[in-house]
Amino acid sequence: MTLEVTEALLDSVLQQIAANPGTTAICNLAGERQLNLLAVRELRRRGLISGVFMDDSTEPGDHHGRFLLDAARLKQV
Repeated sequence: MTLEVTEALLDSVLQQIAANPGTTAICNLAGERQLNLLAVRELRRRGLISGVFMDDSTEPGDHHGRFLLDAARLKQV
């Protein structure tokens, strides 16, 4: 099963982060955890959010870098 990050997912995650700046963590986001991790990774790559990010050292990642294991204190930039 391939997980796909859509613009709709990115918008949804960004809205959730904007609603609770600095207190949002992956566990607080509605939806599937793995998809949310991919969305947060992409939002971070685009420079749209900041926070504390923990890379997943058990996965090799892809051409965008390492995958995320967790993220907290997320806020919109």
